[in-house]
Amino acid sequence: MNIIFDLDGTVVDSKLRLYRLFQALAPESGLSFEEYWALKKNGTSNRTILSAYLGYDEAQNQAFDTKWMSLIETPFFLSLDRNFGGIHNALRMLRIQADLHVCTSRQLRELAIEQLAHLGLLPHLTQVMVTEQKHAKRELILKHIPNLSHTDWMVGDTGNDIQVGRSLNLKTCGVLTGFLSKEALTGYEPDLIVDSVPAFSALLTSNAILTQGG
Repeated sequence: MNIIFDLDGTVVDSKLRLYRLFQALAPESGLSFEEYWALKKNGTSNRTILSAYLGYDEAQNQAFDTKWMSLIETPFFLSLDRNFGGIHNALRMLRIQADLHVCTSRQLRELAIEQLAHLGLLPHLTQVMVTEQKHAKRELILKHIPNLSHTDWMVGDTGNDIQVGRSLNLKTCGVLTGFLSKEALTGYEPDLIVDSVPAFSALLTSNAILTQGG
């Protein structure tokens, strides 16, 4: 069995990094951590926040986007990421019955690998696929996992993760530790929605969902 995980918001808690960067680039927002993530969980993009709440025009939005992409994977901001509680044991248990892969849309493969090693997660993984903003996730998965099966899983916190998994005829699981609320994720029709990767691991390792979805 193969299990393919998204990275940010799924395996790694990146909420503080994203909030701190948003505030660094738009300090006039005055949004608290909770307020910012309440908006994001409802599917509100940074652009919408900037336009609707701060009156940014298109040129200001483009400048924000450019700065965001140049800073989001710098060592300082990456240092703000943390492991989710229970993630090590969850991956350790899943590795007994599956090959574990990460497929992320990050720009810099080297820094993604370095962070996973620093957080102690790399030994649990069979491989790490990074789009580098040049490739589609679907393309990378097809290229690097030749033995895909309808019994395999795609696990992520965004609608795109679910869509990629469905397009590959995989089972799909949405987790609530990242960008979207349960209501928002439900609209993408994943086979399963759980609170976190540890919750997914508990279900899968107890054989409770081995025959679901597909």
